[in-house]
Amino acid sequence: MWKTLLALLAIPVAAGAFADELELTVYNQDLALVKEVRTLILERGVQEHAFTGVPERLLPETVHFLSRTDPEGTVVLEQNYRYDLLDRASLLERYRGREVEALVDGAWETVRLLAPGNPSAEQQPLGRILEVDGAIHIEGFILPSLPEGLLLEPTLVWLLDARRGGRHETELSYLTEGLGWRADYVAVVDRENRLDLTGWVTLDNRSGRDYENARLKLVAGDVHRVTPAPAAWRDKGERAVNLAAEAVRGFQQEQFFEYHLYTLQRSTTVRDREQKQVELLSEADIAAQRRYRFSSWLSQEDREPRAVDVVLEFSNQEGEGPGIPLPKGTVRVYQADADGRLQFAGEDEIAHTPEGERVRLKLGSAFDLRGEHRLLSTNRLGERTVEQTVQVVLRNHKDEAVTITVQEEMPAWREWRVLRCSHDREVVSARRLEIPVRVAADEEVTVEYVVRLE
Repeated sequence: MWKTLLALLAIPVAAGAFADELELTVYNQDLALVKEVRTLILERGVQEHAFTGVPERLLPETVHFLSRTDPEGTVVLEQNYRYDLLDRASLLERYRGREVEALVDGAWETVRLLAPGNPSAEQQPLGRILEVDGAIHIEGFILPSLPEGLLLEPTLVWLLDARRGGRHETELSYLTEGLGWRADYVAVVDRENRLDLTGWVTLDNRSGRDYENARLKLVAGDVHRVTPAPAAWRDKGERAVNLAAEAVRGFQQEQFFEYHLYTLQRSTTVRDREQKQVELLSEADIAAQRRYRFSSWLSQEDREPRAVDVVLEFSNQEGEGPGIPLPKGTVRVYQADADGRLQFAGEDEIAHTPEGERVRLKLGSAFDLRGEHRLLSTNRLGERTVEQTVQVVLRNHKDEAVTITVQEEMPAWREWRVLRCSHDREVVSARRLEIPVRVAADEEVTVEYVVRLE
């Protein structure tokens, strides 16, 4: 079938669909930059050349071509991206209104194909498409030949003007969608709140191409992109870093523009429709703190007691924690039970976290801690001035004392100040008041404060 296809195209194919060198830079946002070096055999003068082995989701407007052998004398005059691929629907559609051999009631007859239809797998298996003695056999039909324009794989077709013929070492770079990565972390915490943290890079390739023996780079950060037009508009057819780096297990990390770049220190293969995981970091014996938080908004009235949130915190400072920029991702936390078997304790998403920041993970709700938020009174002192009395009741059913931080969210559109409070408090921001409360085992503590709103 390749001979049939190439005869129909009548275009030279790039010598080898495999790159001599391949570099893959993957972003968080379902986007990758592919850079490859291939050797092409070119004729002197203007010619068409087909470049295969590119992904189905390539963005053709981002393609950049360069001949290292003759960069000034070899230029691209035109470029077409052909992705009208061979399948049952596209093949039969080309024969609409033409005579074909079809299997009718168990016998082969010459018929005129009015519509290819869309049979389900239950009604008629889609099966294979074969070339037998120059004829195309497809479930229930025999077609005389392969129509022009259908391809076995996506192809870039260039109109090149080469000043010199022969072997050219060429560079090709382009952006493709369908390739992204995320960070996944596993934290194992003990009863003394010391944790071991392992980070994994999870690559997901749905771009329509394998990347063999590629040098892999990952960009952590949110790169601004212009929102593309919806894919539905496309009809089938044609269309310096010089900074100190830090070794992070298999990856090397460095500053890149306003982002962070992670380079795998070996080649790897990323296959189409595959998820691949590569270890990013491994850090043991990190000191963590378990916090308890009871959050409410000012005028909230709880009809029933609510559980208190459990938050696990640790520092991303060198000497205290991993001490490297942590890409955004999901952190899953485990702890051993009395039998020494790990059990899942909760998970949370973290944003891109620079070195020196703290990581806070909301893991769930504490079973033995409860709280109730009540608005006791509202006194209007003027047209714009109101005083409110708030009560928060905290109960600890654990066999040990804990500190629960009461977080009160204040209205952003009003000025406020606390007139009285039963416990020490801290104004964290223009919208938040925090009151740390020590609650002994099997004890109930009531917090009460008065706030003036203007």
